[in-house]
Amino acid sequence: MHPSGGQRFHPFRQHPHRRAFLQRAGALAAGMLVLPRASWAAAPQSTPIMPGKDPRLVVYKVSPALAETPVDLLAGQQITPMPLLFVRNNGQPDNAATIKPLPLAGWKIELAGMVEKPVTLDAAALADMDQIEHEMVLQCSGNSRALFAAAAPVTGTQWGRGAMGNVKFAGVPLSTLVDRAGLRIQPGAKYVTFEGADPPAPGEQSFEHSIPLDAALAKSFVALRLNGDPLPAIHGGPVRLVTPGYYGTMHVKWLRNLRFTPAESDHASQIPRYRNPRQPIAPGTDYHFTYTNSEPHYGMRPKSVVLLPLPGAKLPVGESVVEGVAFNDGAAKIEQVLVSIDGGNSWQRAKLEVPASPYAWTRWQATVRLPRGSQQIWARAIDALGRSQPLDGSVYWNPEGYTWNGVEKIDVTVG
Repeated sequence: MHPSGGQRFHPFRQHPHRRAFLQRAGALAAGMLVLPRASWAAAPQSTPIMPGKDPRLVVYKVSPALAETPVDLLAGQQITPMPLLFVRNNGQPDNAATIKPLPLAGWKIELAGMVEKPVTLDAAALADMDQIEHEMVLQCSGNSRALFAAAAPVTGTQWGRGAMGNVKFAGVPLSTLVDRAGLRIQPGAKYVTFEGADPPAPGEQSFEHSIPLDAALAKSFVALRLNGDPLPAIHGGPVRLVTPGYYGTMHVKWLRNLRFTPAESDHASQIPRYRNPRQPIAPGTDYHFTYTNSEPHYGMRPKSVVLLPLPGAKLPVGESVVEGVAFNDGAAKIEQVLVSIDGGNSWQRAKLEVPASPYAWTRWQATVRLPRGSQQIWARAIDALGRSQPLDGSVYWNPEGYTWNGVEKIDVTVG
């Protein structure tokens, strides 16, 4: 059995055309660098820009760090190794550009707001509390942002499809922390606002987000470990607020303060940033975000991502293997991944692996028979609640290009 209670992962058997995918892959995705595929064993061990991170990551910005994982490096990996995990930091403490951990001792966390008496804890005390572990998808809200540009330009880093990974976070449930601290939360509290220690932009507070109190007490935890090791500094260590199934922006790094509040924060990171219109808007619309006409980035939309073949790959006529991952907010299992090579006129079901957790990604694989010429491979995930991906992802266009989950469409050349 898997340590967290799920089934142990068994890798797919390698298809004879898998090697061709790796050797003959083309461009990664719109807006990304073209990098060669190399084996993990042969890869250099670190990049001087971010010590401990693989140099094959696509670096958009050095500080605060923005680095994307080429998706073919995720193929064959159930748990994303730390050196390969993408990085997206809004701000970044001066000593945080490393996968090494920062010490727990001396790191203070304040619990305040609508409580009878505020409490300040030393993070070292968390190490002695009961902890949980979740295997879960970590995905930036802007993952696949570049794909929106086909409908209309969007602002922000033009991420391809690799601002994601599947990891194991472990830490202390927020409910346990509240109990151990003896907090008495007042009845009017409806949200918890989490503040990080990353340096803010001029004129702003440190980065923060709010999530509903009920959800936080049921799901959130203060993470101390990532993939079994102390939480790396570059990923928010020594302590980070994590809510499984939510987009990565809500997992506030370098946690310093928890405030119990009657409403959402009015910080710029909560509004107007990291929100989507509640109703579809026309691509190119200049939108004014309010609390009523928009919603924060909580539960992740259902999504499938093709890891192999890469866009632009040259494949042989006949059978080829398509493989990828699918995931959602964890509210229902991924029930099907459908693959089409004729523009959605017909679909075949992919073979699914059983994930170790409702929040982990589901690996899938399908064998398709491709005719000669320019072809397009589609992939679409459907969960047990019937939620799926729109055929045209631009129906969810928004000015900052958040939460793309359109059907995957991978252009390849066969022959």
